[in-house]
Amino acid sequence: MFVTTEGSDPAVPLVFDTQVVGRAAFLIDAHGPKALVSRIDAGHLELHSPHLEVRSYARDYTEALEAWLRELAPRVVYLNYSEDDALCDGLTYGQYLNTERSIRRALPHARIESSAEHLTRVRSLKTPEELRRLQRAIDLTVELYARLTPRLRVGMTERQVQAEMNAIAAELGTRPDTGDFGGPLVLINRVGMSHRAPTDTPLEPGDLLILDTALEFEGYYSDIARTYYVLREGESGPPEREQAVFNAIYGAIDAAFAAVRPGVPGHTVDAAARQHLLGLGYPEIQHSTGHQIGRRVHDGGAMLGPQWDPARKAPRLPLEAGQVFTLEPTVLMTPLPSMIVEENLLVTEEGAVYLNPRQDHLWTV
Repeated sequence: MFVTTEGSDPAVPLVFDTQVVGRAAFLIDAHGPKALVSRIDAGHLELHSPHLEVRSYARDYTEALEAWLRELAPRVVYLNYSEDDALCDGLTYGQYLNTERSIRRALPHARIESSAEHLTRVRSLKTPEELRRLQRAIDLTVELYARLTPRLRVGMTERQVQAEMNAIAAELGTRPDTGDFGGPLVLINRVGMSHRAPTDTPLEPGDLLILDTALEFEGYYSDIARTYYVLREGESGPPEREQAVFNAIYGAIDAAFAAVRPGVPGHTVDAAARQHLLGLGYPEIQHSTGHQIGRRVHDGGAMLGPQWDPARKAPRLPLEAGQVFTLEPTVLMTPLPSMIVEENLLVTEEGAVYLNPRQDHLWTV
């Protein structure tokens, strides 16, 4: 059972391919999917969601819900809450208390459990149609970088680079995930490395420029990052120090990629990248090596991350064929060379497959 108000539960569009405004309960039992919705929402579902058995209430949602629960008489009710995965945690605390009271009144002997274990797999394991949409989003992102690279110039500010990336996305008929900063992350290394908004600082020779963007296609998102070096006068390529950092990241991605296969916990993949960089004397990665992508840029389920928090389940979940991850083992050493290279891959029964051409050298401006 998925309880939602004003679109509060991110799992409802994923599972039922719809959304409602009023207070509602979406249910799945052995006889199929159902929805209890207000009269203002019922017409929409009846017209656009023929797969749903729809009931509406006029005034008293609680009375209608409890009556339907008594009729269905389940022994276990899986609710849309999670202590570990935010995208499976669609219930507010108040909603949970109200729903629990209704279940206790209607079904005094039923167990209440979290639906997170089921929802993470629904969100994580991509259908062929989901993979088609993800691949198109990834292909568009590859094209965005191809169009952007020849337009980059010394003197462009971080804000101007972001505006150019937004404009190219519009040319391609898509849009970037705007996050909190109005578009892609655009970071000149000497200004500082963090999730931050772009500034009016212009590119100068010798700079490292880090770009990170996610493009949308039919509700699904890529997530690819690239690093550029701005050539000084007389240089034909990046200096040895910068090239060494790029090579270290490239090797860390190789190590993580080789560790990806069904059944392996995410922290094992993370450890392969982490140990590669540490072994070369670089600082420890300050975040997870990779995350899933899909309906969100940072999607739920298994994570390619460290076991820093023993209560966090995501890094301990086994990988499964059909999941799509990023690989982004970063080197953060501001003001020394910092770089992010981020690739997208699919887990298959045989191992990992890249969904985009890799950045195989440090790109230059």
